[in-house]
Amino acid sequence: MAGRGVKIQFEHPTQLLASTFLRALAQDAPELAWERLSRESRGLLEGIYAARANVLLHRAAGVGMDGTDDRLALVIAPLRDAALRACGGAERVLALGVSAARLVDRHTAYVLLLPDFGEERIVDESEWRPAHLLAFAYESREWLVDLGSTSTLSGEAGLPDPLGEIRA
Repeated sequence: MAGRGVKIQFEHPTQLLASTFLRALAQDAPELAWERLSRESRGLLEGIYAARANVLLHRAAGVGMDGTDDRLALVIAPLRDAALRACGGAERVLALGVSAARLVDRHTAYVLLLPDFGEERIVDESEWRPAHLLAFAYESREWLVDLGSTSTLSGEAGLPDPLGEIRA
């Protein structure tokens, strides 16, 4: 992917965002994970929740808007479960390292997730192989985790989607 004009940025907001988001999933902190998702990703999860709970979609929309919505854990649960399955459990998610950001364009970036990275350290790219890729969309003046871009870019890179197969 780097050969397609993708720019590498060593200090980028997506790096901390990736770590925060993955930690939120691993430690079952649905509010924190929800805050880090793009609008499209939130809409997809609200749709899954509506289908599972057999409620009208407009009744599922706006989950978590005020931070006190009890349904938020139910909405995030399919994403959390799929990510933990795809990455091998909460401990493995917490052990993932995060690469420098790759900027695809002004609105899309991704980081590579490095397996069993352990303590924070800097390593040369020749010393590791990515396990997954996590993509972000730039919206409302911030970078947010994007489920669709993660799936698409993971497939293009020949990597498994770290957010797994989410089913309704």
